[in-house]
Amino acid sequence: MENQSLKLYTFCLQQAFHSKLHQNNWKQLSDSMVNALSNPEKLKNLALKLGNAWLQCNQIPTPGLDEIPISRSEAYFVQDQMAEVIGDSVSGWKVGATSAKMRELDGHDDVIPGRIFESVTFLGAKQNLPISRFMDARAETEFAFRLLEDIPLRETPWNAQELKEKVVFHPAVELIGNRHQLPEGSKSQKSLMTIADNGGGIGFVFGEEIQDWQSVDFQHHLIDLRVDDQPSADNFLGEMRCIPIEALADLINHLGERGISLNAGNFISTGAATVPQPFSKGSKVSADFGVLGRIELQFS
Repeated sequence: MENQSLKLYTFCLQQAFHSKLHQNNWKQLSDSMVNALSNPEKLKNLALKLGNAWLQCNQIPTPGLDEIPISRSEAYFVQDQMAEVIGDSVSGWKVGATSAKMRELDGHDDVIPGRIFESVTFLGAKQNLPISRFMDARAETEFAFRLLEDIPLRETPWNAQELKEKVVFHPAVELIGNRHQLPEGSKSQKSLMTIADNGGGIGFVFGEEIQDWQSVDFQHHLIDLRVDDQPSADNFLGEMRCIPIEALADLINHLGERGISLNAGNFISTGAATVPQPFSKGSKVSADFGVLGRIELQFS
């Protein structure tokens, strides 16, 4: 269980944003949030290192035990601070560990959110991308949505049914990679560091939009993901996959608890549908989603 100071941090986040960030009380709440952290300066320093590593496309030295966030509240703080260091516009959000079975296998106690940054967001079924921006990355297929209207903060949780008419579908390929390694860490420590490190995200490619998607059985829909002449990647199927529109609702409600609203045009991607595949300079990555489209990437 989180200690009382960490509960205060979460409470202050909710109060600050659900009160629409009134300027007369925001500074007091912000100070309370920072004071609730176990070691604010070390967490800010971790965020600085992770943000610079994201910008420079490299990794930080292995974090010491005293640098690792000790709760989700602290991990979100680092993630938010990392985004400030990066200083890029946000085109949307990604969320991983969206099925209970996947969380069980990977040791996560909840979903793993992260920002999608505009400078590494690519729209279109065919892309030629610089390998220098995606060194040591892997490609995974995902089911994604683009919002057709703003999703404001509200007290009542959003549900999947009411969100169906507010989105269009896009097939997607996420290019994933961490700015850190934690070989000796526990599952809990690795999970918290993944959150802090922007959910392990680097960039996204979104294919052409699909209007008629609501009848698709996403949990059993086969995708053929290949890198060069390698065999097709294994699919996560059945209970290993989420129902994408439900994952969208879960993420929106999670972000709402952090005081983050979403805008028309934002992309939301809902977790890995296939096993991530490594690639290198000269690689061609192809992702065939069947009736949902196709994405082809060339790395040079």
